[in-house]
Amino acid sequence: MNEEVENILKKVGINPTPVRILVYKCLMDNSVPASLSEIEHILDTVDKSTISRTLSLFKQHHLLHSFNDGSGSVKYELCLSHDHENHDDSHVHFRCEKCGTTICLTSINVPKVELPHGYKSHETSYIISGICSSCNR
Repeated sequence: MNEEVENILKKVGINPTPVRILVYKCLMDNSVPASLSEIEHILDTVDKSTISRTLSLFKQHHLLHSFNDGSGSVKYELCLSHDHENHDDSHVHFRCEKCGTTICLTSINVPKVELPHGYKSHETSYIISGICSSCNR
């Protein structure tokens, strides 16, 4: 597993340090997008500022994307494409108003929006709020 993560990091030009491998594996093992505080809790022996810098580095190299799900904290998740040239991982996220869980709806793409002349998009976020199937029972 470490070798696979090392290869992914090297492919995008990131030196695969032990902490970077830990942060990547933490995001990979998480079934839902995670906030910085959730990642810090999971990796409680790792310096908080190092985790934050690692997330920023991963975002710069298009290994992950971040979004605000309306909970007041930014959520992070790995990009599915692993393509640092093209960020084609735009999908819808659903946030449950009852349990607070945010999940990826990867089968639903964010619709392409034509921006006015002169505008350039860097990131698109599409959040649906409601009640998840577990809470709706």
